[in-house]
Amino acid sequence: MNIIYFDINACILCVLILITMVAHRSMRLHQNRIFLYLLCSVLFAAVGSLFSSIGQNGVLYDRYSFFTRYEVMYVSTFMYMLFHVACPAIFYQYVRVVLNIDSSSVSDTILSYGPVVVAYTVLVMTPLNNGIFFFRGGRYYRGDYMWIFYLVAIWYIIVSLNYVLLYRDNIRTSVLISFLSFALFDVVGVVLQFIDKTFKVESFFSSVVLLILYITIERPGDYIDSETGLQNDYAFYVNTAIRIRRRRGARMVIVSLDNIDFLDNSIGFESTSVLLAKAADFFEKLSKNAVAYRLDRDLFALLIKEGASLTHIELMNSVRERFTAPFTTDRYAIMLFDCSMSVCWPDDVKDTEEIRRLITLFSNKDRHRMKHVIQAGSIDLDQDRRRRSIDLLLHNAISAESFNFKYQPVKSVGTGRFDSVELKPMIESPEFGMIAPGEYYPIAEDNGTAVPIIKHIFRVCFEFIHDSGLTGRDINEYAIPVPNAFLLMRSAAAWVLETALELGVDPGFVTLEISENTMINYNYALEENIRALHEAGFSFMLTDYGNGYTDAEMMLKMHLREVSLNRDLLSSAPVSSKADTLIRCAVDMMKRLSIGIKASGIDSDELEEYATGVGADKLQGFALSRLLSGADLVKFMMERREEHAVGLLL
Repeated sequence: MNIIYFDINACILCVLILITMVAHRSMRLHQNRIFLYLLCSVLFAAVGSLFSSIGQNGVLYDRYSFFTRYEVMYVSTFMYMLFHVACPAIFYQYVRVVLNIDSSSVSDTILSYGPVVVAYTVLVMTPLNNGIFFFRGGRYYRGDYMWIFYLVAIWYIIVSLNYVLLYRDNIRTSVLISFLSFALFDVVGVVLQFIDKTFKVESFFSSVVLLILYITIERPGDYIDSETGLQNDYAFYVNTAIRIRRRRGARMVIVSLDNIDFLDNSIGFESTSVLLAKAADFFEKLSKNAVAYRLDRDLFALLIKEGASLTHIELMNSVRERFTAPFTTDRYAIMLFDCSMSVCWPDDVKDTEEIRRLITLFSNKDRHRMKHVIQAGSIDLDQDRRRRSIDLLLHNAISAESFNFKYQPVKSVGTGRFDSVELKPMIESPEFGMIAPGEYYPIAEDNGTAVPIIKHIFRVCFEFIHDSGLTGRDINEYAIPVPNAFLLMRSAAAWVLETALELGVDPGFVTLEISENTMINYNYALEENIRALHEAGFSFMLTDYGNGYTDAEMMLKMHLREVSLNRDLLSSAPVSSKADTLIRCAVDMMKRLSIGIKASGIDSDELEEYATGVGADKLQGFALSRLLSGADLVKFMMERREEHAVGLLL
């Protein structure tokens, strides 16, 4: 009776799996491939078990047919064993993919594939030693090494459960239940089959749970935007990734809507949602050859289907034509369209990571405002790649000691001597070379590394100031660039004063360079820090004056000793009357406020002559001195000291 029951069990199993495969056929998800592997493993195991059991029924009931042949029974049982042990192994991989667990260590590889390799090795040896199974007189018998198969199956279930329990707080409840039920049913089935070789129900349990997995994990609802009914960003990136993996071209149009935050605050979230639903309905019905996705609240994507004659230019024109008219609700008529961008793979991007970066940069509307059509090629992905590389460098900058401290002497126009120096903590990159603070400070402020980095810089620079022996005699000012984020800390001034006292540095010789963006973030903590540092003797320099936000009232509160003119504006002043006027007005204003002027970026004699002529107090640039190491700076200043000593004797 048990064997006849298994015939029915295997038949139902095959039907359930085929139904799941048909239902799954239309889905394209990132775990689609491994889920199909799991389905196929259970299916082939069921087919092998079905053929083998039919053959055994034929022998027991004297029904001689093709299925009663020894070779068919042996091969079908071998196939069942082969895929039976693959099921828990693939389920283990499936759990890892769904939970996004990635590990490439040697130990992880051994744990993942070692047990199944052992099981298959024993199975391959079965025709020689009957280690796993054998037939005698038309009946099925277990071999002496069958326990290895059951042990391997239970091993994969246990490690899968370990991942599920470890990540349980990050798993949706329905997914957690389906994972646990698969493991539970599989273990129960394996144990029951080990007790009674004719019971064989674990594959049936597996097929039922596969349906649960499909419903809870692979279900389309996880890839649909609840507000508009369109496929969401997850579905978009999954489907573009599949195209890229298959090396098929992709043409898409990304559409950005305007003023969504303003609309939420003015007409209300619900009314804005109605407008977005109307826009989504338009996108969905725009063309049968394009699939619409919603990537963000105000961002939509149209992916042109493979083989469609529709071009992305035609699609963009259709979008613009519709959005020239307002979208209306019962009370409002709103213009929603902002701009659109066309992306063609592989011309514009090479992988989904570049698509994400491209869309992220595009969604920053500030740089695209008033531009209705954007080409993907106009967005600088290399600059974004550089920023991401610098971001990674900053996280390791202190521990990896990747700072290279450079020093550039500054010449005083009145005396003609190099009596001050700017400290330049550079970051070394194998790919990009030396990276200056002006570039990496804003990135450090964004990723949270600005404070520990500037503390490290302060300590190294203060140690150099103390140990160099140049303070007072050769150098009267050391300029150190400071990121805004540091001065926004309430304890910033206290820490700087304590460190200067600890290392024996006189604050009167230190000037802190701050950018014009400091004025934008001006708050009570920053004002108190500047006041406390000023009272302690530190001076302040405003860098790159003329290239950003300038608030005259704020300048009065910042206790500025000097400003550094914007080098781009300065370099164009000798040949541009407007730039010359701006420079002269700035210099005149600073002189009236008793604020010194430093001209940076002096890279030619002509520019040095111009800066001196307009009234700059200090000059700095490669035409005067290259960036020097600490030892080279000491040597440079000693040589200047000897030159001046000779001059006095003469």
